[in-house]
Amino acid sequence: MTVPVYYIVADGNAYALDDHGVAFGAPVNQDGTVDWECGYDFDFSRGLEGEEAEYVIHMVNLLTEAAKLSEEYNQEVYVK
Repeated sequence: MTVPVYYIVADGNAYALDDHGVAFGAPVNQDGTVDWECGYDFDFSRGLEGEEAEYVIHMVNLLTEAAKLSEEYNQEVYVK
């Protein structure tokens, strides 16, 4: 797997967006590198609930907003 363009690392996990804008996670190794080969989908139907689910949703929202801001910054905007 290639390294995604947008990702956030926090608390031993990487939160990333794939090429289609779908969020996924990956574990962070002891040396601080991300193990992209062990990436996983966020499965809210199996046990991800409560505060843990809120945290993941919050991190994905921050990541999505950062990606939007970055793309907006890199595109020229013309205002009439």
